[in-house]
Formats: sequence, C-alpha cells, structure tokens
Amino acid sequence: MVLPDDALDSLLGNAIDPVAAGLVLRQVGAAEPKQWRRLVAELVERSNELPDSDPAIIGALLRGIHILALKDEPTATRDLDPASIGSLIASLPDRCANRHLLLHLLTLARTDAALQLAVVELIAHPPAAWVEVGQVLSPLMQFSDWSVSAVFPSLLEAIEHQSIASPLLDLANFLLRTGRVDIHPAAHRIDTLNRLLSAVTGRLEGFERDPTTFGDEIVTVQERLAHAVSLSVSLCDAMGLIGDAKSLPPLEFAMQLKHRRVQSEAAGALARLGDVKGREHLVSLASEPSARLRVIAYAEELGFEDDIEPQFRTDAAIAEAELAVWLSQPDRFGLPPTSLETIDQRHWMWPGFDDPVACFLIRFNYDLGSRRYSNIGIAGPAVYALACDVADMQNDDIYAIYAGWHAEHNDIFAISAAQFNAGQKRVAEQYRDHLDRAGYEQLQPELFGVFFEEHAVVFLAEREGKSCRVLTDGLETIPVPLVGRSRPLQAPDLWNLYKGRKILRTFNPQVE
Repeated sequence: MVLPDDALDSLLGNAIDPVAAGLVLRQVGAAEPKQWRRLVAELVERSNELPDSDPAIIGALLRGIHILALKDEPTATRDLDPASIGSLIASLPDRCANRHLLLHLLTLARTDAALQLAVVELIAHPPAAWVEVGQVLSPLMQFSDWSVSAVFPSLLEAIEHQSIASPLLDLANFLLRTGRVDIHPAAHRIDTLNRLLSAVTGRLEGFERDPTTFGDEIVTVQERLAHAVSLSVSLCDAMGLIGDAKSLPPLEFAMQLKHRRVQSEAAGALARLGDVKGREHLVSLASEPSARLRVIAYAEELGFEDDIEPQFRTDAAIAEAELAVWLSQPDRFGLPPTSLETIDQRHWMWPGFDDPVACFLIRFNYDLGSRRYSNIGIAGPAVYALACDVADMQNDDIYAIYAGWHAEHNDIFAISAAQFNAGQKRVAEQYRDHLDRAGYEQLQPELFGVFFEEHAVVFLAEREGKSCRVLTDGLETIPVPLVGRSRPLQAPDLWNLYKGRKILRTFNPQVE
C-alpha cells in the first residue's frame, strides 16, 4: 500500500481528529516497507510542527516507521542520514514515546556518524527502561562491521544512568569475550564499577530483609528486582573479566546474597580472579537447577568442569535446569521452582526436527506457604510449561499435548466457534449428533480444527450430569472432565492433544 500524499496532515499539529489519526496509523501499518524513508523525510521537513503534536500519536507513528524499516531490506538502514534523524529527535514533543526506536535505526546503520549520534543521545536523554537501551545496543552484538572507537569510551559517560549501565556493560563484556578488544572498555573505570556493585547489592540485601523497600505494587517490585539483578550480573561479569583485585570485597559480598543468579555470577567472577572460596561456592551451586547452566558454563570456560559432580551434568539434569530458568523469568513465575524431577525421558521423532530428539517430562513444584502449585513441563525440543494441569495425564498424552502445541503447519489450524462458516457449522452439527448418540448432552461447539484433510470439533458438554470438554472427528473421541480441576484443559489444549497424538503416532510407529 502506498500512503496518500497528505497522510501526515492527520497526524501533525494540535488540532487532530483522533479517528482520522487512527485511520492513517493503520495505513502506515499496512504500507509498503520502503515507505518508511518517505515518512522520515517528510517528518524532517515538517519538524516545526512536531513540538505541538500529540506525543501519543507521534509515538505510535515512530513505532510504525520502525516496523516498516525492519521489514525493508536488511541493508536498508545502512545509508541512513544521521543529521536527519538528529533533527527529528530534537523536534519530538515532550513525553513522546518510542524515541529509542530512532536510536535503534542509528545503531542498525552502524556508520561512525550514526553511532556517535546514538551515543550522544543516550548520554543526554537516556531511555527510562533498560530493555529499551538493550534494544538500541543489540545490533552491536549482532554485527561486527562497526568501529568500536565510535562507541567506546564515550558511551561510558552514561554508566551512572540506571537504565544504561547493564546493557552497556553487557556490550563491553561481549566485545572482550569475542576478541573485538584486547582490554575491557570499562577497565579504567573499575572503581566506579566496584562502587556500583556495592550499591546495587546493598539494595538487594535490603530487599531480602524487607521486600517492601522495592515498592508496594507487585509489578513495581518485579521491575525493580529484575533491574537490580540484571545490573548485578553485568557488573560481576565485567569485574571478573577486568580482573582487578580491588573487586574482591564487593564480589564476596554479592556472593552472600540469597539470589542464586547473583550468587553464581559473583562466584564465577571470583573464580576467574583465582579466589578459592569463589570457585568452591560456584561448584556447590551446581545442585541448584536455576543456577546450574551458568555454573557449568563458567566451569567449562575456566577449566574446572570436572569438579562438578557427574549427577549435575547428565542430560536430565541439564533439562531440569533449562526448565527452572524458563520458569524463573519475570513473565512466568518470576522465581525458580521449589523442586523438579524428571519423570520420563525418551527419543521421539518430533515436529520440526529431521532426527529423533531427546525429550524430557519434568514435574515441578512451588511451595507457596499455604498454597502449592504443581505441573509437568517439557524440555528438549522446546522448553515450556502449559497453563492447564497435565499432571494426571498419561506420559504419552503429555508428550502429545506438547507436540501439538509445538507443531506448526499451514494445513493444521483451528477456528473459534464465533468464526465458523456454513460448511464448518454443518460438520459441527454432524459431530454434535454423533456425540449425542454417545450419551453427551448440552453440547456447545467451541473450536473447529483442521488437520490436513481431516476435521475435528471441540464441544463443551455434560455426561452423566458432569461437565466436560470433548473432541471428536467422527472416529476418535477424546473427553476430559472439568469437575474438580482448577486448571482444566481448554479447547485449544484439547485440540493440541488431538493433533499431537496424530503427529507422534505417524512418525513414531511404536506409539499406540
């Protein structure tokens, strides 16, 4: 789609019709990728109108331009004019969101002028969120065709900014590890790093004593905790790589914190510095699934992997560690499980793989005071745990429901009942009659599934006075009870079970 010539008329200025602006923003989203250049050029030409424009509308426009630029050819940003982007940034209205996306385009360009401008802007106007800074700097870890001197040491002027320190240090650590530099870019600021680590670990120690020191709202506490841990990890890694003995005291203090990730990073840094206690503590942390992967990586890097007990280096132990790390992410449980146990492992031909894959079913538990949460996740072909409770299912069916979740194919899909067409309604009615004859009542279609040439429908139903969910394709019928389950299988879960059974049976003949 080519945008109309007057597209920006509906977005700029202080007398904007929100409906018209929304329409133009949708048009931007559907535009041809190369249109982003035209939008940037027009915004620069009309930069005098930007300060009085609605910050939310301009922020949405920047998001649209950024998406189009990423959809364009991979090299599309290489000839970006930094002066134009600088003029655009300077003209943006106050409180305008997504400024960092323009900086991301600059780092994607990777020319000296573009990178120098990005550094100047990061120092002068640091984004509020460290994840935004991470996005800005991410191209510098993805590509090596840029000049380190265009970024360092200048960017270190921003290290005191809360949102910049962690991704900045991650980049510096990456450059040393990959051999782009011989001396750590922050080595001459070791005193600053030591002071920062003491400050952030002091805050974490206070949080361990009283979580309310990070705020009263759960979301706020999680954000502040995630940032403090991220910064601690980056600092410990940098200090270990720099190798200055002055870092021993703050690292020893960090190793005493309860947070396993911080412990392992501090212990790893101490081990790198030749500290025996750090090495011993790092090895001991291999028993903690949430820390195991980092411990093994450090031990292998530093040459003492044989010190780790064999039971913590088995395939199952690694799989448990992968699930523990996945569960610990802020958008999942936010903390490692209380316990994990591999309940089954085998090799399957799995959707998306050409050869058999080692698959692990892992039971995990969270003891939350008066409450207990337990379920079974998977590791191997993917690391995941469904929201529905699969703990009382047969192992083959647990594999199947995860295989169905993991499978992707243009000829395998599902449609909600509200979107059924006339043909699908007729098929659903036939299957309703089939289930009615089998003793199911109160049948309400929820989902229509297509598996190549085969069709299946999921219904809400009752049988013998008990509510259930049931899927049928006219030949195979799969019922699951709903009574007495706090997290019963939903319609998509039952569809995943059905298609996963078919996939595993097809490619693994031993499965009944």
